[in-house]
Amino acid sequence: MSKEPRIFLLGPTASGKTDLTKFCHDEFPINIINVDSAQVYKDFNIGTAKPNEQELAKYPHHLINIINPYTSYSAFDFKDDVERICSTSENKRRIPFLSGGTMMYFNTLEFPLDDIPPTNKNVRCRVANELDAHGLNYLFQKLLELDPVLAKKILPSDTQRILRAVEVFYETGKPLSSFYKTKSRTMNPYPLLKIGLFPEDRDKLHGLIKQRVDSMLSNGLIEEVEKILVLYPDLDDTYMSLRAVGYRQTYLYLKGKLPKEELRDKIVFATRQLAKRQLTWMRKMDNLETFDPFDNQLRVKVKDKIDSFLGKH
Repeated sequence: MSKEPRIFLLGPTASGKTDLTKFCHDEFPINIINVDSAQVYKDFNIGTAKPNEQELAKYPHHLINIINPYTSYSAFDFKDDVERICSTSENKRRIPFLSGGTMMYFNTLEFPLDDIPPTNKNVRCRVANELDAHGLNYLFQKLLELDPVLAKKILPSDTQRILRAVEVFYETGKPLSSFYKTKSRTMNPYPLLKIGLFPEDRDKLHGLIKQRVDSMLSNGLIEEVEKILVLYPDLDDTYMSLRAVGYRQTYLYLKGKLPKEELRDKIVFATRQLAKRQLTWMRKMDNLETFDPFDNQLRVKVKDKIDSFLGKH
């Protein structure tokens, strides 16, 4: 495992991580590693706010466009890929700079992973059908019975974690929480700086989320999902790729399960819920250096923090 310093940059959706990452690339010899579970998929561009080809040419990112949307990509896969890339990064004398908003991925780099079994398509279809027929609250209430330990730790609006927990129970007959290891921090063999974008003005973040959703729709999110369904005709929302925020709502609209006049508000609501979960993760993180993304001096402060960190290591 690489012993070179590493830098994490994390924050909620629409908080400006991409622009700050590009700034850091201009200022420091960093090697950017994507930490966004939706940007790993090929052809998922608009709805993931993925950097475009010109941006990726100037600011190369690892772990973007690496798999097709049929393929499952786990936290185990992410951790293995990061260690492989960091070894290469060490050889190039560039600092691994992990940037994104998938908090579970960041978590895997500091804590042991749980040996949770995969679920098959039939189980995923069963749970997806229950979601469509009865709604998310029905599944959450079921989870309270099947796995009360886990249900008390997650939000009733956390679609992905609720679906995953019910799927694991159907697959194994055991609650998902029974697979969790006792979490004790691994001893990082490398110096680590964790930068968190934590907005003080939540209303401003919500406004930016609305702007982002409007931009995605005007830039062709619906057409993008239509094209994806042509390229991958067997794809449906039992696959993790189509469970991503924005994509699932658009998929439901295209399948006639969501009125078009509700699409925008549904995506905005889901994105706000995602941001809320991301901030909840961040509050629990140790040694996180937080910055207000709307601070006019943000870049200066982040640059000073990185300069100080690298000066010590």
